[in-house]
Amino acid sequence: MIEPSISSATLLEWKKLKDDITRLFQEQWEEPELPAMEYRSATRLADWLAGHGFAVERQAGGLPTAFVARCGSGSGPVLALLAEFDALPGLDNDALPSRRPLGKPAGHGCGHNHIGPANAGAAIAAAKACRRLGLAGEIRVIGCPAEEILWGKIALLRAGIFSGIDVILTSHGDYQTGALSRPCQSVVSGEFVFTGESGHGGQAGRRNVLLIVEEMVEAASRLFDERYPELLLRHVLRQAGVMPSITPSETRVWFSARGFDYGKVRSSYDDIVLMSQNLAREGGVACRHQFISESRGYLPNDTLGRVLHAAYSRVGPPKWSSEDLSFMKELSRICSPDEQMELDRHVHYFGSGADYYGQDDGEVSWRVPLGRVNWAYPKQVPIHHWAWTALSGHRAGHAGPLSASQALALATVTMLASPDIVHAARNELISRSQGHWLTEPHIGAMETLTRNPAAFWAGTWVE
Repeated sequence: MIEPSISSATLLEWKKLKDDITRLFQEQWEEPELPAMEYRSATRLADWLAGHGFAVERQAGGLPTAFVARCGSGSGPVLALLAEFDALPGLDNDALPSRRPLGKPAGHGCGHNHIGPANAGAAIAAAKACRRLGLAGEIRVIGCPAEEILWGKIALLRAGIFSGIDVILTSHGDYQTGALSRPCQSVVSGEFVFTGESGHGGQAGRRNVLLIVEEMVEAASRLFDERYPELLLRHVLRQAGVMPSITPSETRVWFSARGFDYGKVRSSYDDIVLMSQNLAREGGVACRHQFISESRGYLPNDTLGRVLHAAYSRVGPPKWSSEDLSFMKELSRICSPDEQMELDRHVHYFGSGADYYGQDDGEVSWRVPLGRVNWAYPKQVPIHHWAWTALSGHRAGHAGPLSASQALALATVTMLASPDIVHAARNELISRSQGHWLTEPHIGAMETLTRNPAAFWAGTWVE
């Protein structure tokens, strides 16, 4: 499927960028930034794209850390690659196989320091190869903030940033290497703020919001066990007082519901909202629901999956060195002392089953055909964990995203050379989404995350 002339031209251009891509892996890792606060990370990628001839629109869609970079002509298909760059609070760690925080506010425990440079590098290489081959079409890079709270791409979707795009491609680290055409989980999340009266803990009255939040967590868990056993419910208390002898005047709990059936996830979350209102009324306190985001899981697209698989097969699996493998084995031993390291070393096609994670580009995939490739990390290294941050900052973490970057570049040029693939991907989306009613993108916290994201992370936001 991949023509030799396309392969040679694209991979030649990509090799010229390899050193810059790996340099950016490290620069992004060294300055981890919280979702919606990725000011340096976004600027670093946008500047790099501008330096390679992309016209860059910054603060795209009214989001301070979003951007759209464009290169090419408008006479052919428009292909976009997604760049992510946010990090996770509490997961700061040195690039060592041991728990050693560095004192940073966040850490790349999901590998977004790799995704941004890998995907942007693929776009640059593809654009240069298209010029060399005389191919028409436009390549875009969408800089997407706040993926970790499944927010940024939905905000960009509502702002119209994905309009006019024919195909979207992206990548991510995981426990498998290859191209994907299968769903992931739908996710709905929001924060519930209870306000009452503060007072001495020994004389706590009925307006005790801490007790109400604790009751809500217990009741919500029971609800899911009994009515939604196939779904997952997660929560975190964001404000719960300062000392035991003083009952707080405000408590906050952030809930996230997820599962493969979007309708059930949506219904379960609505039940939580109703529960919060009932408990507040019974306890004589006020409750404010602050919605954050809602995203469906991926809509599979075999047309794109097959092209990506062919491209990845041409590139081959990640090329780890013996030193890389030694580091990953030690990290795996620390995380899972009783297990041998398992590392996928082949390129696969994943066209059946489902994936455990949620992604905000899942919502976008129901509007624009979306294809994704993964690269593998050891199964013994947990995602969203300090150990993933350590691996993301070590050279052992480079081989995977470098292979994915080449595959994305090669697939991009292949589709621009064969626009029929793009049309087929669109037709597949129409066929698969038939009978599903798509609402307008549902998102909250817009004022906060665009104007005062620090308040969001401090747990003091009001909206």
